[in-house]
Amino acid sequence: MSVDTREWPLEFGSLSVCKEIIFSLTESQLLMDTCPIMEFVQKYSSQFLHVEIECIYSVEKRLIKRWYRHFIVFLQILTSNSQLISVKFLNLSNCFQHIETPTYVDICRTIIHFLESQHQLKRVEFRICSFRFNEGVELLGKLTENSSESLTNLMLRQFIGYDLKDKDISSSHDSLVLSPSTSAQNLPILADFPNLTTLEIDYSLILENMIARQSTAIQTVRKFNCQTLIISKIKLCYSNATIPIEVFRGLTSTDWKFLKISCPDLEVELFIYTNSPSRREVELLILPNMPITRLTYLCETSDIEPETGVLFDRIPACKTNDHLVFLRFNWDLPDLCSTLIPFLQACKKLKCLELFLYYPANGIDLLMQSWLEDRPESLEKVRIDIVDVEEENHYANLMSLSSELKLSGLNVNLYL
Repeated sequence: MSVDTREWPLEFGSLSVCKEIIFSLTESQLLMDTCPIMEFVQKYSSQFLHVEIECIYSVEKRLIKRWYRHFIVFLQILTSNSQLISVKFLNLSNCFQHIETPTYVDICRTIIHFLESQHQLKRVEFRICSFRFNEGVELLGKLTENSSESLTNLMLRQFIGYDLKDKDISSSHDSLVLSPSTSAQNLPILADFPNLTTLEIDYSLILENMIARQSTAIQTVRKFNCQTLIISKIKLCYSNATIPIEVFRGLTSTDWKFLKISCPDLEVELFIYTNSPSRREVELLILPNMPITRLTYLCETSDIEPETGVLFDRIPACKTNDHLVFLRFNWDLPDLCSTLIPFLQACKKLKCLELFLYYPANGIDLLMQSWLEDRPESLEKVRIDIVDVEEENHYANLMSLSSELKLSGLNVNLYL
């Protein structure tokens, strides 16, 4: 049975089994003098297996204060009574931006003590939490100490916050050479999670240090005689709206080479969002020896002319096209036909292509016509979104081409 605290009744009956609870309090619940939910949690927490905790979104400090007090009590009860299989922490940054440092430290201590008590966690998610670097390192350390053998799925999305004034972040950035005096030395490496199969993580200082240390560890043991890991997927996300590209040192192709040695079945799904495209972004994020099978590139800008050649030159240069099975991009390409036709022919494993384009999308008709004559052999499914089509003739021509392609065996869905 699952319980969502947002739909909590004023009176509740006895529940013999409750395996999942979503701890997400509403404003009206927070304004109550007492919280009847805690009575239920105290009584049935030993039955919980899956817990999701979501911080309320509010600018009212009194509501935030009430929320984190209930949150601390809730985690303390779980610490004493529960052995969970999965836990999700969502939107803690809503709380952190309205509290003082002592309260932030108290919350982090409570989460750390909770993780120390858990020994059967298989899935852990932190989304939009924005911890400081040192606390983030300590939280991951507790996971390796207590749930390393059981953990199979780990999500760290907006796990670490970035602030130029934050000395923890700045010092870790300054010490990306991994000097022993920094907290980065306490970061776990992938080998510390021997049963991890999927890691979803932002491109961050945590990621850079974790993979660089993994690479160093492999090289210091024996180059080609290292522990083989079962991790098969890294979902890697970068947004320049979260952390500017200038902060990063950047991983190297050697780092990915040795990571691939320890994780022979590894596939990388790379998601890039940028509103200020640059060569540095593309060259930092796409590297040789990176087994990228799925690539999403979303570029939203009207002020900067995109360098279309950068992305489509970089992918073959790094031999990423040897692995790519899914490609999605949103870009105002000035010359779609001459750019995409040779690129797609070089992607021998590409099965799915999704394009989000702006009218007039020059060359899209020629691209579709080329598929009638010589379509990439592996390509099976295409989705094309074109915004603000202004000419009816153009619309009719594209729909006709789409129908012809479907008859030839290529599943093309056109949205105009």
